[in-house]
Amino acid sequence: MGRQQIIVVVIAVIAVCILYQLPRVVVENEGVTSMGAHELSISTKDEAVFSSLIQLLNNTTEIKKSINFADSLASLYLKYQMLDSAVEYANVILAIDSSRLAKFTGALIYYKAFQSTNDPQEAKKLAATAAKHIEDLLVDDPQSSVLKNKLAMTLMVTDTPMAGVQLLREILEEDPENRETILNLGLLAIRSRQFDRAIERFETLISLDSSDSESRFYLGLSQVEAGDTLVGKATLKKVIGDMNINPALKATVSSYLEELENI
Repeated sequence: MGRQQIIVVVIAVIAVCILYQLPRVVVENEGVTSMGAHELSISTKDEAVFSSLIQLLNNTTEIKKSINFADSLASLYLKYQMLDSAVEYANVILAIDSSRLAKFTGALIYYKAFQSTNDPQEAKKLAATAAKHIEDLLVDDPQSSVLKNKLAMTLMVTDTPMAGVQLLREILEEDPENRETILNLGLLAIRSRQFDRAIERFETLISLDSSDSESRFYLGLSQVEAGDTLVGKATLKKVIGDMNINPALKATVSSYLEELENI
């Protein structure tokens, strides 16, 4: 993936609030198998997991186990971008129980599906449903920064995106070191190409946790795009040197650095 492609992907990702997922890299040499109308290749290992979870879900009468199995199935479907199927299991969870656990789990699946789509119209629909359930949860827990962060990001694809930005700022006033909020604001700064502001956000995160490779990646990217290429490359090389780095993140950074070397 070239430098410009990475920038386009990152900004497109942020445009629909994909804040937790970087480009995936296939690292296993497993066999693959087709799965229905989705026409996607699924590893034989995951195919077996799908079958096992479906069987477990069908055979249990315990509500908590049902929620866990349905949530695991939704996570697998999200992994393969099968968003409609993931949402179906969110609805299963919301239908079988009215507990806070069920509501939060279902809302989170909708939120992740919203984050994972590149279709603006689909993003709006998924975000609206996620927001509805999150708002219900906030009634009982109005101070939850986790819920407010997610609600703020769903607002970014509505007709009033500044309401989302304002909510993030309010969270930061109450909790100046809230990582999720600072990360969200930094990514939104990248989206609007305000790279100097993005740099400030990610430098703050690294000052709070020097092992935060994700924030260091975004910092390096912002430095490069702001015109400080040498500093940005040095920052990105530190990410590569992290022994605990996520393989997908390492592959993305390596590709980006390689492209920079050819400029």
